[in-house]
Amino acid sequence: MELSKSTLNSGLSFSMEFGKNWLVDIQKRLRNENLELTTSELDFCNKLCKKVNKCAHDYVSNNPVKGKKEISFMEFSQFAKFMKSKYEWINDKNLSHLYSQSCYYALK
Repeated sequence: MELSKSTLNSGLSFSMEFGKNWLVDIQKRLRNENLELTTSELDFCNKLCKKVNKCAHDYVSNNPVKGKKEISFMEFSQFAKFMKSKYEWINDKNLSHLYSQSCYYALK
């Protein structure tokens, strides 16, 4: 299925929201922005965004940088390179948000 980079990035941004929309499927919010999308396109985007989030969170959690006194995380550039190799459509704003959210979850 071919969706625009803009649509995919909107969906990804919706999928990372906290507050009342935390972990809520994105179809309704995405449809409000893109009335022309079909139900199957909305479902595909929701599934893909969940997959991207899981990939990012797993990558950060599974690749800690161990120091003498604490555990930290890889450089953002390493994370961005990995994520872009898998999902080239992710924009810089979403990459940054994914990285910070993944680091947050890895600490919890």
